[in-house]
Amino acid sequence: MPIQFSIAKRGLLPQEEEPQILSEEVDVERLRPQLECPQTTDAIEFQSSSGRLPSVLPKAELMAALSTLQRVMVHELEKGNAVTLPGIGTFRLSLKGGIEVKDGNYHGKDVRVEGLQFRPDSELLAEVRAFEVDQVPYGWKFNAEESEVETRLAELFASKTYITHKDVSVAFEQTLTRNRVTKLLGRLVREGRLVREGKGAQTQYRLP
Repeated sequence: MPIQFSIAKRGLLPQEEEPQILSEEVDVERLRPQLECPQTTDAIEFQSSSGRLPSVLPKAELMAALSTLQRVMVHELEKGNAVTLPGIGTFRLSLKGGIEVKDGNYHGKDVRVEGLQFRPDSELLAEVRAFEVDQVPYGWKFNAEESEVETRLAELFASKTYITHKDVSVAFEQTLTRNRVTKLLGRLVREGRLVREGKGAQTQYRLP
């Protein structure tokens, strides 16, 4: 089955219909394909379910092998080394933080491990790039650019000490779905840019 995608555009309203989106006023340069991911597959369960590709190892042995591989990766990554899985790709640490000068020398400013970068194996990448993609969009999605997030938050906190989920939705003129506002606020909390207080309907957010 061909890979499916949706069209993503900043500020796209969910109630917009195709004739409006295809009007001459729309800047097509700001539209982009965004992968439709129907499901996430557990590789361990995948190999043991009906109609799937069989594994050369029993499920228990495969889980044990992956557990050992994970420990080896953590051991090497902790040293700052990159780790290559033959046929899969290479993993390396991704750092985040700044640089400052102390006593005439450069020092890190809150430098920390942000995550992992992955570079796929060339043969694996070649196979993936050969996948067929359906050229007819599956649907429409809408999101917000980082610069607009900063602007909207600054406007909100210019008049408020605490903001709510509804405040953010209104600030974006309801161009973001409720789920996307929830994800946006969650990300900002994880990044330390907002502090969450309260639970449920009483949840509020403030600047750190």
